[in-house]
Amino acid sequence: MGLKGQLPWKRFYRNFFVTGNAWGMFYKRSHMNANGKAKIMYNTKKTAEKSARKMSEKHGKHFSYYKCIFCDGYHLGKNRDNK
Repeated sequence: MGLKGQLPWKRFYRNFFVTGNAWGMFYKRSHMNANGKAKIMYNTKKTAEKSARKMSEKHGKHFSYYKCIFCDGYHLGKNRDNK
């Protein structure tokens, strides 16, 4: 589940109540791209992490991975603060 991926509690608190970045996981858009199609799903945290790192290197911007509550896979994204 996506919420479990926010643990430990210190990270959970920061992501929801300090930065607010984790609230996006509840929006259907977190599972879809700008064209309304499903984002690429990564089956494991390891492959998503590796892909995020490569995308960051390729585009010169920070990409992160997150657990999707709609498909139970992982997706890549960048937050509005790009960090």
